[in-house]
Amino acid sequence: MKKSKKRGQTQRARPPAKVRQVSSKPPPPRNLTPGLCDRLRRDMMKACLNVAETHGLIIEGGEISDINLRHGFDISFRVGIPMEDGAIYSPDKAMFEVLAPHFGLEPSDYGRTFRTRDELFRIVAINPNRPKYPISAERVADGRGFKFHPDNVVMYLQNSNT
Repeated sequence: MKKSKKRGQTQRARPPAKVRQVSSKPPPPRNLTPGLCDRLRRDMMKACLNVAETHGLIIEGGEISDINLRHGFDISFRVGIPMEDGAIYSPDKAMFEVLAPHFGLEPSDYGRTFRTRDELFRIVAINPNRPKYPISAERVADGRGFKFHPDNVVMYLQNSNT
C-alpha cells in the first residue's frame, strides 16, 4: 500500500484576503491652474526650508519653469552651506565678478536689471565660451534665458541709471 504524499505535508497558511483601504488623499486634479501651481510652489518651498534648517543649511530658488497645465511643471531649489553674508555660494556670481571688467562691466552688476524693448532683464552670468554674446540674462517676467552682447548690456545699464 502506498502512503499518500499529501498527508505528510504541512499545510501552508493562505495570505489574508486583501482589504481595500479607503484613501484619505484627494484625487488628482484633471488640469493644473496657475493658482494651483503657485500654491504648490509655496508649499514645497516651506517644506524644503524646514528640511534645510534642520541640517543647518539654507535654500533658495523655487522658481517654476516649463509649465504645462495639462501634465506638470519643473521646479528647482538650490541648497547650500551659508556663507558669512548668509547667501549661498554661486559659481556663476564668482565667475561674473572675475570676468566682468574684461567685458566693460563692474563686478557689482551681477543681478542688476535693465530694460530693452519694454521688457525687464536680470544679469545672471558671463560665459566666455560665447565670444559674440557672452552675457546671460533672464527675463524677469518668466525667467526665460537670453544672451546679450556686452556693449549692448553696458548701454542698457547706463540708460537705466538716468
